[in-house]
Amino acid sequence: MLESLHLDWSVFAIVLGGALVTWMTRIGGPWLIARIRPGRAASAALEATPGAVLVALVAPAALSRPSDALAAAFVCLIARRVPMVVAVLAGVVAVVLLRRLL
Repeated sequence: MLESLHLDWSVFAIVLGGALVTWMTRIGGPWLIARIRPGRAASAALEATPGAVLVALVAPAALSRPSDALAAAFVCLIARRVPMVVAVLAGVVAVVLLRRLL
């Protein structure tokens, strides 16, 4: 049992380096934005980034099945008309129902 707890310093260094790089990327963006004034195009791109990242994460899963694609289209249609919580709940219900039907 104790042999499995052996500390490999190279693994420790990799984990520590990954933590340091992650921390630097998390503080690097706000630090950089506080020191430069982005132009209109850069500001528009920065404002659109969270939505684009979310779509990039959700789209492959949403388009993997026809039922999920229909549910995603349904949520896109209602998302502008209802609060976000309602849209998310409606999307969950749509996925469950459409997966049973299709």
